[in-house]
Amino acid sequence: MKQENIARILKKSILFQQLEQSQLQKAAAIGRVVTFREGSYIYRQNDPGEGFYVVAAGDVALVLSQEKGRECVVSRIGPGGHFGETSLITGKPHSLGAKASCDLILVCFNRRVFYEDLLGDELIRERMNVALAERLRVSLREQGDTSGHKGGSAGTFNAVDEHALFEGALTDDTGEKSLGASRISTTAKRTQSITGLFAKNLDPVFLNGESGTGKKFLAKQIHLQGVYAHGPYIEIDLRDLEEDVMAEKLFGNQQDAFPFTHARQLGIFEQFGRGTVVLLNVEFLSLPLQQKLLKAIDAGSFTRIGGSRQIPFQCRVIFVSEEATENLIASDTLLPRMIEVLQRQHYRVPPIREHRRDLPRLIEHYLRRYSREFGKNIHKISPNSMGILLNYDWPGNLTELGSVIQRAVMLAQKNEILTDQILLGLPKTEGKWEFNILRIPWVKGILQSKVFPAFPRAVVGCIFLAAVLALFFGPKNPEKNIGITLSWIIGWPLLYFSFFFLARLWCSVCTLAVPGRIAQSIVKPERNTPEFIKKYSGWIMASLCILVLWVEIVFDAYNTPFIGGWVIVAVTLGSFIFSIIFKRRVWCRYVCPLGAINAIFAMPSVLELRANRHLCLNRCRQHVCFGTENEQEGCPMFRHPFLVDNNRDCILCAKCIKSCKENSIHLNLRLAPQELWSLETPRRPDSFLIVALGAIFFPFALQGNFFKMVGRGVGYLHPGFDIPIAVSATLVFFGLILLFEIGYGVMVAIQARYTAVNKDVLLPLLGYGFIPLILGCYLGVHFELFVSGAWRIWPNFLDLMGLEPVYQARRILSPDTTAVLQAITVLGGMLASFYAIFRIMARLKGSRKFSWKMLALPYSFMIVLGGLSLSII
Repeated sequence: MKQENIARILKKSILFQQLEQSQLQKAAAIGRVVTFREGSYIYRQNDPGEGFYVVAAGDVALVLSQEKGRECVVSRIGPGGHFGETSLITGKPHSLGAKASCDLILVCFNRRVFYEDLLGDELIRERMNVALAERLRVSLREQGDTSGHKGGSAGTFNAVDEHALFEGALTDDTGEKSLGASRISTTAKRTQSITGLFAKNLDPVFLNGESGTGKKFLAKQIHLQGVYAHGPYIEIDLRDLEEDVMAEKLFGNQQDAFPFTHARQLGIFEQFGRGTVVLLNVEFLSLPLQQKLLKAIDAGSFTRIGGSRQIPFQCRVIFVSEEATENLIASDTLLPRMIEVLQRQHYRVPPIREHRRDLPRLIEHYLRRYSREFGKNIHKISPNSMGILLNYDWPGNLTELGSVIQRAVMLAQKNEILTDQILLGLPKTEGKWEFNILRIPWVKGILQSKVFPAFPRAVVGCIFLAAVLALFFGPKNPEKNIGITLSWIIGWPLLYFSFFFLARLWCSVCTLAVPGRIAQSIVKPERNTPEFIKKYSGWIMASLCILVLWVEIVFDAYNTPFIGGWVIVAVTLGSFIFSIIFKRRVWCRYVCPLGAINAIFAMPSVLELRANRHLCLNRCRQHVCFGTENEQEGCPMFRHPFLVDNNRDCILCAKCIKSCKENSIHLNLRLAPQELWSLETPRRPDSFLIVALGAIFFPFALQGNFFKMVGRGVGYLHPGFDIPIAVSATLVFFGLILLFEIGYGVMVAIQARYTAVNKDVLLPLLGYGFIPLILGCYLGVHFELFVSGAWRIWPNFLDLMGLEPVYQARRILSPDTTAVLQAITVLGGMLASFYAIFRIMARLKGSRKFSWKMLALPYSFMIVLGGLSLSII
């Protein structure tokens, strides 16, 4: 090639643009033109640096070598771009290989010329420094942008080990078939068959299903069984990409400020040619990008953003989503044409509960895997442990199953997994804006002392005993009965205040279970909790809670002493019966109606008990906080602290604080109750009870006026018809609950349809957002009860002593001050509910799909509820 032509080529490079013609001629004279055929290497990865290259014509692919001869295109250098200088400057081998993407013409400068002539020119050296700095900046940006992506070779995902999850014949370390080998289900066989069928072609694949069902694993298997098995593989979570950069990230960008930063031009589809690209959460794919992707799939080629050159579309695309297909269709987030493409090769990956027959095989697989990982020889699971695992619904699917078996293997001391080592559930995520008050020595000292919770329980027990005796044997006049004052006027309001400030601490000092615990220590029952009670615990507790509130309100326990006494006796008797039949505190954990209210209203509390899960998993081996040691029972709530992700499952008894030797337990003051919107296992009975409590608030707040209103209503509807007030009040009581439940159900159905969210997911989850408002309403009413009636305790005491007290009302606060504080409490609860519902909807829709319009309906529902509550407080 003539020297003039070489000079003309160099003039296109950013390094040589500002050189004088004489300098260009000099550079052209010392360079030599080299040609390469398509597919040939200029140099390979780890080769020593021998030259500096400027692209005259064609494209150079910078490739990263992987296992088993696989290569991944990292970037491309086009005409005017340069490469090879980094190895020369650093003196280290090439970190990437350079390969001709097509027939290629380069201008080459050898090592001596590069150092003496090019770097010897001040202008070229300056531009070289700028080039290197810009390349480093882009490299760092690219690294940050792709930090959440998963990709690489097959070995990265331990696919050989995980392949056993869908194999029909599992073998142990000796090569013999395991006990679960013959128990492969029809569902697993169908999954294997579909995986093989999809792998035979390169058409797009769509996998959807619940979280943790193995969708990404199946995507990997399709890749490994297909024609691109030796090509690169990557998973891209579309939630991590902003909409304005998503197209550039996938398709690349033709426009660049510097030719040497061509790494930004390459998109994922170009870098991972002859490989597999898995797009997670396809519902986050923008509509314009869907159109461009559909065009690329149909035409078999695409263009970079801002470019016109057609680039072959040579990768398999697998789309993954947790959304049901019908929801994707109803939400209009995907184009009809995209839906059509997705449904050509679509498979819904079933949850574990739909193929329970595979559980023994999956359990054995994880047991072998983690036994090898932790250097143990555990090959058995006790029958009771296997029963627990088989009867569990596994909401977290394979992810949760693997986590549970991993923890069991870590805890196991022998070659068999026992029931105390089965800790069901997923570990909580770490929270923010928290302060561990156990750092305060005197707080930790109190909770670790032997007097807690025994001493406060004894004090509460004495008060309760006095109240019960007074309710049964004291004056019939409620104003003069100290039992009424201690239980309903002082005790009940303080109980509600404790929900917010002390979470479920009340349950740890409650004395209603003491007779049962004393009897249990004598009888020592060995029966485990029946599965029926465990399964339907939420509904049982909600029903009994509503029943207790019905008795209190309809039969006016606040003004009828013996009714209040029988309520307390009934709860105590239930606890006693369950304690002498079953181990641990089954009544408190699964049945108690007071525990149901406490569990729900403790969720927005400013106090929480959590554990450092890293310490629990990596350092602790005994886990006495959950199990049993030296005949001392572990957690009475049957819950390991590092699995606790909400306040409803912890009564703050401090057993784990006393027993933990690793200082893993934290007792946090928190700013935001994250469990209201981040709960991993929302329960339908909880939302049912929350809505029911919202309905019950109104007859409770009206109290005496409630009966007057019911009587006037009956008289208006049926003049002259004598209906007992208890019957009509009962009909109104349960009618309100039914009305609220129907209203909530309709609101959720409309909200689910409008926001394209699964109604079965929204129904239990949205109810938690209303807890702060409903708790605020109850606190407002109980605050008035306390400040207006607490004065009665002194005259009641004098009356009990046989003196003649004067019953003259003395409020702690004026009515105006009380009203202001009540309004602040309700409005504060409403604001907290606003935020909780916002976070719930943002979680369900994702930050990019979320719109403030989605909050209009639940916010309206809440404003109506809050307005009605304020009007009667």
